[in-house]
Amino acid sequence: MEQLFIKLVNLGRSAPKRAFLVIFLCLALCDLLLVRDINWLIENWEGKRFWVNYSFSLISLLLLMLIISPSKNGPVRSIFLFFILGTQIAQQSYFSIYRNFVTVFDLRFVAADPLLTLELWLDNAIIFKPILLLAIELPLLMLLFRLNLKPKWWVRGGSFIVASLFFLLVSFSWYGISKYQFSSVAYAGVFPNLIERNAFEGKLADKPVLTAQEPASNAPNIVFVVGESLTLDHTGIAGYERQTTPRLQGMMERGEMLLYRNAVSIGTRTLSSVPYMLTGLQGIDPHGLVYSSPTIFNYAKAAGYRTALITAQDFQWRNVDQIFVDQDLDFYKPGTDFSVSVSVSEGADDMKVLKEGIIPFLDSSLGDHQKAPMLLVAQMNGSHYPYSNHSPESIKKFLPEEKPNGINAYDNTVLYTDLYLETLVKNIRQRDPNAWVFYSSDHGQDISQNKTSFNSGYGSGVIHNPLMVFPPAEFLETLRINETAPVSQADIFATIINLMQIEPVSEINGIDLRTAIDPTRLRVVSAYMKTLHNEPNAVLIMPNLSYIYIDFDRQSATLADGKTIIPYKEMAAEYRAIFDHRLKPTNHNEP
Repeated sequence: MEQLFIKLVNLGRSAPKRAFLVIFLCLALCDLLLVRDINWLIENWEGKRFWVNYSFSLISLLLLMLIISPSKNGPVRSIFLFFILGTQIAQQSYFSIYRNFVTVFDLRFVAADPLLTLELWLDNAIIFKPILLLAIELPLLMLLFRLNLKPKWWVRGGSFIVASLFFLLVSFSWYGISKYQFSSVAYAGVFPNLIERNAFEGKLADKPVLTAQEPASNAPNIVFVVGESLTLDHTGIAGYERQTTPRLQGMMERGEMLLYRNAVSIGTRTLSSVPYMLTGLQGIDPHGLVYSSPTIFNYAKAAGYRTALITAQDFQWRNVDQIFVDQDLDFYKPGTDFSVSVSVSEGADDMKVLKEGIIPFLDSSLGDHQKAPMLLVAQMNGSHYPYSNHSPESIKKFLPEEKPNGINAYDNTVLYTDLYLETLVKNIRQRDPNAWVFYSSDHGQDISQNKTSFNSGYGSGVIHNPLMVFPPAEFLETLRINETAPVSQADIFATIINLMQIEPVSEINGIDLRTAIDPTRLRVVSAYMKTLHNEPNAVLIMPNLSYIYIDFDRQSATLADGKTIIPYKEMAAEYRAIFDHRLKPTNHNEP
C-alpha cells in the first residue's frame, strides 16, 4: 500500500491530471466496495437506475473535486474532507444495518433525539470498515490538495453550474434513488429533499386528527390489493373469449370470491386513482382535498390496526408517498427494494414481491402470535405497458407475442395477475380464514387488434375495471346484492373503515358494499386532480356505463350520444351539483 501511494505521489508531480483521475476512480471504487458490500453490488449491477444515478452523481463529484482541489483555504478543505469521509462513514454505518442510505426520516429522527442516535450508532457501529476507508481515502484526498492543478476561472465556474444541475437532478428527480448514488452526493441530497418534503407537508397540515380507539373485538384482518392497468374486458371471469383467469374462475365457482360487474375507476391514471382509492374520495379535486383527508392507514391506526404498504412500484413519484408514508404506517416496502429496474412503466416482478415481501409480512403479522388486527395494502406491477415485460416466460400461454403491446402480450399479464391473486389469497386463508381481501385495478387499458390506446381517454376498457372481494365465506351472499349495481373503487375504502368499526371524520364518497346500492347511482371518473396534471375534465357515469363528458375550461358538456354539446350551465341541476361543490375552494372536512 505504501509503495502504491509513493507511486501515486510521483504521478501527481509529473502528471497531475492523470493523478486527479486516479484519485477520482479510487474514491468511486471505495464507495462501491467499502461503503456498500459485494452482494449488494452484484444484485444491482445490471439495473438501469443504478447506472443512471451513479453516473450522474459521479459527474457531480468529479466537478466538485475540480472546483475544490486547487483551493488553499483551510476551512474549505476541511469541509470538503468531511463531505467525503464524514458522510461516507455515516452512510457506511447505516448501510451495514439497513442496506440503504440515510433518508429524510432519519435526519428528523436525529434532530428529535441526537443522544439516542449516538447510542444506537455506538451499539451497532462496525469499526474495521470505517478505519479502512479512512486509511485509504484520507491520504488520497490530502494528495488531491497538493496536485498542481490550475483550472481557469471559467472552467471552475462552469463546473459549479453543471455539478449543481446534476446534483439537483439526482436529488429531486423521480428517477433518482439515493442508494444508487455516490454516497456523499446521496447524503447531501437529503437536505434539499428535506426542504421539498417540508414544503409538501404543508399541504397535509389540515388533516383532521383521529382519536385512537381499542380495536373492535371482532375486527378482521384486511388486505387491499391495488392492481395495475387490468381491464374487465380481458378477464375470463367476466366473459372474455379467452380464459385468462382460470384460477379466479375456480375460486368463483367454489364461492370464494365475488366479481362486481359494473365497477368503475376513480381516475384514468395511477396518480389520479390510487391516492383517491386510499383516501375514499371520488370525483374532481381541483383544490387538493386529497391532501387534507385521512388515509386508509390513518383510520386503521386509529382503529388499533397494524398497518403496512408493500408496493411493486416506486411510490415516490410526485411525492405521493408523503400522503401515506407517515407515523401511521408501521411497515413500508417499495418496489425499488425488490428490483433495481423499477421505472414509470415497469415495477418489480409481482411474484417476487409476493414471495419476498408480502408472505414474510403475513408470517410476522398473522397467526397465534398476532397482537393486533392487520391492514395491508399491496400494490401490483400488473399489466402496465410494455405488456410483454410484465409476465415471465413460464406463464405465457398466448403466443406469439409479436408486439410488445399487442393483445397476446396483454392477456399473458392477466394470466400472471390470476396466478398472483390465487397464491396471495391461499396464503392469507392458511393463516386466517376470516380475513377480508379486496382487489381493484387502478385503471384499465384500451386494447385493440389494430391500435392500442393504452389508458388515454375515458373508453370502457380504461374505466370499466374489475373489482373483486374475497370475503369470509358467511359474507358472500350479503355482498352479492350489489353484484351488478353501479359501484366504484371508492366503495372499497368505505367498506374497510366500516369493517374496522371507525367513523369517518371528513368527506368520503364510497358506499359500504354490504349495503344495497341505489341502482340509479351516478359516478365520476376524472383527471381533474391535484395529484396529476389537474386536467379540467371529467365524465359523469350513468348506471348503464354511458357517460356525459364535461370540459370545465370550455364550460361545456358532451352528452352520451357523443355528438350533442350543451353549455355546462344547462346540465340538469342534480348533475351540476355533483361537481359545483368541488369547484370552489371550501372546507370539506365534514363527514
